[in-house]
Amino acid sequence: MRHRILRDWRRQSLGIVCTLAFVSSTQAQNDAVDPAPSNWPDPATSSAQILNIAQIEKSLMLDGANSRDRAVVVGDRGHILVSESRSEWRQVPAPTRSMLTAVDAVDNSLWAVGHDQVIISSSDGGLTWTLQHSSTSSDGPLLDVLFLDSSRGFAVGAYGQFLSTTDAGATWTVELISDRATGSSPAPVGAATDPADVDADLASTDVGEDEGDPHLNAIVRTPVGLLIVGEAGAAYRSKDDGKTWSKADLPYEGSMFGVVALDNGLVVSFGLRGNAFSTANLGESWERLETGTESTLLGGSAVSGGRAVIVGDGGTVMLLPANSNQLRRYAFSDGGVMSSVLPLSEIEFLTIGENGLAPYQPN
Repeated sequence: MRHRILRDWRRQSLGIVCTLAFVSSTQAQNDAVDPAPSNWPDPATSSAQILNIAQIEKSLMLDGANSRDRAVVVGDRGHILVSESRSEWRQVPAPTRSMLTAVDAVDNSLWAVGHDQVIISSSDGGLTWTLQHSSTSSDGPLLDVLFLDSSRGFAVGAYGQFLSTTDAGATWTVELISDRATGSSPAPVGAATDPADVDADLASTDVGEDEGDPHLNAIVRTPVGLLIVGEAGAAYRSKDDGKTWSKADLPYEGSMFGVVALDNGLVVSFGLRGNAFSTANLGESWERLETGTESTLLGGSAVSGGRAVIVGDGGTVMLLPANSNQLRRYAFSDGGVMSSVLPLSEIEFLTIGENGLAPYQPN
């Protein structure tokens, strides 16, 4: 099963960083334990190893969030880094060795999700963590987490995984997005999608209409509702805080790996081959954004004043100015494949990815 999953996820549209995640976690198991399956420790419920901080800072990290008191970054093998200064980092214990792919914060409460359907939580700004949920029989990783307040939250992931809680994660309801989604809503756009832009290996998978739900890569809250984006142009909207969902398909048949809500009411989604779109009405219509790149875009953050910063493959950094549909492209060679970014100021950002953590300031 492990080899089949590794092969499938390399071929399918979870993005470059998720491919690295599978390779890294598989190699860690092979290196750390006896090859006999009966002797393998359960990574979901095994505590993360505490390592040299310099080593972890340059290892695979996947996402970050700002709690009230500090920044928190999560990644490979259950590693969690925290920093009050956003420049000096330290590792804190974690109750899992499963790869952590995403983290979200509400004041000083945080939740992180990852492989083996792991969900962990912290109530003290990321200093101590508790395992809330896991399932080693899940088909693939959870890829994003969003909390509306200190009690209500959602986690989404591979093959349409949709988990929800109303009690801060003490209990989680495990469903598929198709359990909640109803109807469909084609999305008009000003520019048509060129079929040649769609990579047959990355934009189409074996888990379409025949085998199940699409991978859900990112979820965001907007002033008018919630929006999920995923593989093969799949998107879902909710106007009742996640109780029900309807389709809000994107005008591009490739995968979207991230979505960001700006403070001017726009939502920006981005993904495969540099494709990016904005919507002001929760995906009822979309406007294509000009990126000038075919690099895959994997993570982003809102910046005050209706702006955004987006990062991706090959050291790509994109800045979206206010009231513009043209992103400005920058190159950060030390960044490698970057999966997430946190603003440190109006002009400086913390990039997170295959090369660990690195501050970057566009020229």
